Amino acid sequence: MDQLSPVHEIVNALWRALHDLNSVGEARATTREIETWGFAIHAALSADGREFHNHDHVIEIASEGDPLEVIAALYHDAIYIQVDQGAPRSLRPLLERLLAHEADGWRILPATAANEATGDVLAVFGREVGDLVTPTTGLNELASALVAIAQLEHALDRGQRVAVAACIEQTIPFRPDPVPKLSERVAGLGFSGDALATIIKRAVRLGNRDVQNFAENDAARFLDNTWKLLPESNPVLHSPMVYTVSDYRRALQKMEGFLAWLPAERVFHTWLDEPKPEIHARRVARTTGNLMLAVRYLRAKLYSIALVEALAEISGGDVPIDFFMGGSKQTARRPGIDMKRIEQFLPRLDNAADLDPPLHRLLAEGRAGESSFDTGPSPLGAFLHANVGEAAMMKGVDSARRWWGGACTAEEFLLEQPREPVVGIARAAANIIDTRRDALFTFADRLSR
Repeated sequence: MDQLSPVHEIVNALWRALHDLNSVGEARATTREIETWGFAIHAALSADGREFHNHDHVIEIASEGDPLEVIAALYHDAIYIQVDQGAPRSLRPLLERLLAHEADGWRILPATAANEATGDVLAVFGREVGDLVTPTTGLNELASALVAIAQLEHALDRGQRVAVAACIEQTIPFRPDPVPKLSERVAGLGFSGDALATIIKRAVRLGNRDVQNFAENDAARFLDNTWKLLPESNPVLHSPMVYTVSDYRRALQKMEGFLAWLPAERVFHTWLDEPKPEIHARRVARTTGNLMLAVRYLRAKLYSIALVEALAEISGGDVPIDFFMGGSKQTARRPGIDMKRIEQFLPRLDNAADLDPPLHRLLAEGRAGESSFDTGPSPLGAFLHANVGEAAMMKGVDSARRWWGGACTAEEFLLEQPREPVVGIARAAANIIDTRRDALFTFADRLSR
């Protein structure tokens, strides 16, 4: 069967979920209303900056579960303030009746609590009128739940609305066991026994499905999804021909710092028998392995870009990354044209002893999918990993951090690194950068003496 477009899939999923909930009795929403709500979700997910939290992610999360899970999944990423640079146009009038934009965040307005439906959303999230909410304190999830319930107020009964809000609340990621507090807040709304257990287990199920990529069996697929988050948190990467070497390094540094900090136990959660203990343990174990490999991969990438950044610094200063590394297919003026790139001029050196095959495969062959701003393989990372080894690369990252922190100069950093690879990269770069050819060859010759 031919695949439907995202707008069809979103509208159809919402229509089926609401139809299933109201299969007995009179429909509470017209087809035209459902289409309008689905169009608004689709438009919100269509913002240019969205690479991970987009149609594909939402449709995947909404592809299973009961009707209330599906509805929550469709709405859970409708608002993404920092990526969309504000509220999406399709939902802005509705949201601005509930939250007021201020310099430091969005403040909850009295009208939100005055309405029972949106007031229940505040209770589910543990929020009150006057609270200032930011993207790091659950703004996107709260705003998404508010617009969902404001739109569906008359299409769902109170229990269904609370269930949808609880599901979206549980997609606030990376918190230390948030489920007991969510259960207390929902109980405070008058739900207990089996009804309460069903609401919370459903929320846990959706929250875990939202981060299911962390437990991927294929590390390349996990890294592929991680890479899609980079431009969402670093808008400068939206312009592949413009962002600089240091822009790219800072984006990698931010992601490496986050993943190195993230405890696997904060990714997936449990409540009662959802999920079964063995499933939860397997997810946490797989997440632990993926995080460890991702951090090593990012540090290998950081080391290679640190050498590039330092060579750029000593030869004239920061430059667009394509200027130093060579063109990529993202920046080619005509499709199908091979671009001159730095790796074409790298020398062959002796292989290192501590070559880890899974890490080297990721560096040499690339992640599972394409990137809008970066090449899949990391030729410099693979070159360095093969020739100096992982231990030397990790030591080099520590040295680079001292340089980035101002404890030494770019040249001093380079002089601390294994000479032959640095010379090889400098000479390779000199072959594609005419304006810095002399400076790079001169430094390489001095270093090799």
